[in-house]
Amino acid sequence: PFSATPKMDDDMDYGFEYSDDDEDDTDVDVENAYYNAKASKEESEWSEALSGFESVVDMEGDAKGEWGFKALRNIVKINHRLGNSPESLAAYRRLLEYISGAVTRNYAEKVVNSVLDFVSVTPAGQLVQTTTTTPAPAAAAAASTPPVGTTIQDGGGSGSFLKSFYELTLEALKQPNAHNERLWFKTNLKLCELWFTQREFGRMARTLKELHKACRLEDGTEDHKKGTQLLEVFAVEIKMHTERKDHKKLKELYRRALTVKSAIPHPRIMGIIRECGGKMHMDERSWDMAATDFFEAFKSYDEAGERRRISCLKYLVLASMLMESKVDPFDAQEAKPYKHDPEIVAMTNLVEAYGQNDIAQFERVLRGRDGETILGDAFIRDYVEDLLRNVRTSVVLRLVQPYTSLTLAFLADELNVSVAAVEELVVDLILDGRLVGGELDQVTGVLSFKKAPIAVTAAGAGAADDPRAAAAAAAASSADAKYAALDRWAKQLLKLLASQSKGL
Repeated sequence: PFSATPKMDDDMDYGFEYSDDDEDDTDVDVENAYYNAKASKEESEWSEALSGFESVVDMEGDAKGEWGFKALRNIVKINHRLGNSPESLAAYRRLLEYISGAVTRNYAEKVVNSVLDFVSVTPAGQLVQTTTTTPAPAAAAAASTPPVGTTIQDGGGSGSFLKSFYELTLEALKQPNAHNERLWFKTNLKLCELWFTQREFGRMARTLKELHKACRLEDGTEDHKKGTQLLEVFAVEIKMHTERKDHKKLKELYRRALTVKSAIPHPRIMGIIRECGGKMHMDERSWDMAATDFFEAFKSYDEAGERRRISCLKYLVLASMLMESKVDPFDAQEAKPYKHDPEIVAMTNLVEAYGQNDIAQFERVLRGRDGETILGDAFIRDYVEDLLRNVRTSVVLRLVQPYTSLTLAFLADELNVSVAAVEELVVDLILDGRLVGGELDQVTGVLSFKKAPIAVTAAGAGAADDPRAAAAAAAASSADAKYAALDRWAKQLLKLLASQSKGL
């Protein structure tokens, strides 16, 4: 029979696993310590945060795990922002010990990449420069930049500090169980960017060679499965050769990049490649092809949210003016939102004067405040003379229409240039066949026409694409050809008569 009162026995087993509870409590303590340190960090209590994260690493001991990995990531970033570069680098070296198996490969790649990106763009000592008190208005304006004469420890985007970070990463990836091809590739790309900013083109070329090798198969051909990575290499290489003004190599890279089909690159990468193509075509005076590439570059940069989109839009406007296009680049849906951007407004004012062939207004824009914005871009500055020549050409072709003769001095006064400059322009227009029937007396400085002048545009049609002007130009050309044939026939007859006279 059962007793109503249960008998207590010290040896009874109630099924509890106390040893597992101890392990769980340790994990909870580590987790709590981590979040306490994180809370101190969010409250800008940097010393407490650093101590807290260090305690997390100590609590894990030799059993490296995710919490210690996260804690070291925070220690690296905080020390970097405080300007403690040696401490930041030491913590990063400890963090790399975890990528051999303490955390998953994908998570390790994500964290290491985020740390490298952080130290690349964040100035060392950023927190030291920021005061906890409210700055005066004058000081507030300069709060985002260090004071003149401030010495910041090596780091924050340049120098041996970043180089040490990249080299430590590449060295760690050589360790057993730490190999990660994607992380190796991205780290080398970042190293290339560092060499580029320091203009160490020799070192950059050697690193690029290794990256190209990684994108090839064993037989030396390009691995089509790595098309995206190959385009990233091309984009960095294009930047180097653009800086070195190696146009031959740029052409080769641009054409090779466009042949890569098996890739889904980041829009920024395609923006760099297309911008390169646009500049290459501009150098070759292929304005229409340049405009196409600049528009594609603008769309790619716009999709990526890159500031370079404004520059490429300005280059598109420049190419459109040089090709004498009647299409407004801002008619495109993608370009409309930027029409009132301060940098773009300067270009639209120039386009307006250009479209009206108003040489005076065109030069006023270049001399004024808008001109400072436009000419501040070295690439645009190289083509300003071509723009001026186009405007002056249009003005000359319009001015000669009512006259059978006029002086170079008159044209020079209208264009606000020297007589010698006008003479050179008129000679070129006659030789190019754009002033049909024009003859220049360089002694008297008079431009005259045997018949009513017909100004031919660059496309070969009459002035302003007038059908009557085009017909007149065609008729004039036909008449000239007829007279030239008659002249050759007469000369042949004279030679025949001369030979017969000798025979007699």
